[in-house]
Amino acid sequence: MSKYLILYRHGIAEDKESAEEDDLRALSPRGKILLKKSVAGFKTMIDNYDTLKIYSSPKVRAKETAEMLAEELDLDDPIYMEFLGTGSGVSRLRELVDEIEPGEAAIVVGQQPYLSLWSQEISGTFLRFKKGTAACFRFPDEELGESKVELRWYLQTRDFVKINDK
Repeated sequence: MSKYLILYRHGIAEDKESAEEDDLRALSPRGKILLKKSVAGFKTMIDNYDTLKIYSSPKVRAKETAEMLAEELDLDDPIYMEFLGTGSGVSRLRELVDEIEPGEAAIVVGQQPYLSLWSQEISGTFLRFKKGTAACFRFPDEELGESKVELRWYLQTRDFVKINDK
């Protein structure tokens, strides 16, 4: 059985001038509203996974996004990992995927440029992650002899909202 990794960029943050340090920027009021509107569509895309775990960068805007997702999806509290905020090598991300069970999905909430770089490193596909964008990757079932990571879907906030509107 395969494992899944969902890379999710945080919602719209406050302007850079609003915080002394970039790491301390929170979600903007608009960012919170859009994120909340998009969660139902996101939930539709993740409904068929056995278990979901949320991992997050410790940066404020990522933490707020992860906490909102956990609450709206009725999941356990996010697990904060420093390397998700610093963009450390893809090997740490692969270790995270190795730790989850087959059929499970890890939702990783982070920021740019790391999400795009990780996408390219794990699948060979460079994706542009706008705020609120998510992409799901299926990791191969090695027992079946599969070897390639496959991009399953890639959606932006407006796409998640459209799913919810249908």
